Amino acid sequence: MSISMIWAMGNNGVIGKDNDMPWHLPRDFAFFKAETLGKRMLMGRKTWDSLGGKPLKGRTSLIMTRDTSFSPEGAEVVHTLEEALAEGKKSDELMVIGGAEIYRMLLPYADKLIVTRIQEDFEGDTFFPEVDWSHWKEISSTKGIRDEKNPYDYHFVVYKRTD
Repeated sequence: MSISMIWAMGNNGVIGKDNDMPWHLPRDFAFFKAETLGKRMLMGRKTWDSLGGKPLKGRTSLIMTRDTSFSPEGAEVVHTLEEALAEGKKSDELMVIGGAEIYRMLLPYADKLIVTRIQEDFEGDTFFPEVDWSHWKEISSTKGIRDEKNPYDYHFVVYKRTD
């Protein structure tokens, strides 16, 4: 099983504000969809809520929460890191999609990072955890298209763990 993390962030590490993203990049949404389609996605309950509390089409939603009574329609629930890792083994690749605490917990187990790096600083209340980049090698970087609907410079960057 491979564990991949996917996220977008500003130069200053911001990944969210008020349980939402402080930017709007439709091309990043399309990239996210292409990368996650047909896969199991692990997320926290707040991320689930930010997606409208419903599963994304063509993907399996796996929600990590401490709330043992939480039972959303169309998703699976786990309560511990161990349960999440066991569920992840049911597929070739587990996609970790947030939020910050879930990223922090799974980062030591990840072997691939898929990052939309937005060349802008944003105000926010949620930041991606600190990454020791000496353990990662950039394997690809693609410049995103800036236009009237995607008003920032950004790159889609993929990293593989080196150790």
